[in-house]
Amino acid sequence: MKLKTNLNYRKSANALSILRLFLGLPLILLLSQNKIFLAWCLLIIGALTDWLDGFLARKAGGGSSWGSKIDPLADKIMSLAPLLWISQLKIFPIWAIWLLISREIFITAWRSNRTKDASASIEAKLKTTLQFLSFLLILWPTQLTINNLPIPLNELGYILLWAAIIMSIFSAIRYINNQ
Repeated sequence: MKLKTNLNYRKSANALSILRLFLGLPLILLLSQNKIFLAWCLLIIGALTDWLDGFLARKAGGGSSWGSKIDPLADKIMSLAPLLWISQLKIFPIWAIWLLISREIFITAWRSNRTKDASASIEAKLKTTLQFLSFLLILWPTQLTINNLPIPLNELGYILLWAAIIMSIFSAIRYINNQ
């Protein structure tokens, strides 16, 4: 019975990763049409499904090897939409966005070719958390405006995006040093 339950948890975790794979296109379309609130809602769904698929994989005693490859790819696809949107607004240095995207491609390719375990490091998980949090704050809907904050949420989002870029560099170095 436990084996069947674990299999169901793994299947559910994989299904959530697949869902995130498909959220990238509607996300970039909503952003390009300036439908920020709906894009923000999709990002929330993406972040929640990312957390939930990790929870289910841990509950199953570990995710599937297929899921361990799809999950980081889904994260990259979800993060590309806001990065592309931010870059076209010219409100953040393009070189910084290029650095983040290049790191994502390099580390994803490197991890997929590893024969031994190449699960996400603590730094990489922190980078992903900072990145999604920064996107949520950058896209903070005007309908949910909170007045009298010492720093606007959008500006805090840009600060966190810089932190995510720094963590992406540290995590890339750690991956390479631990090969």
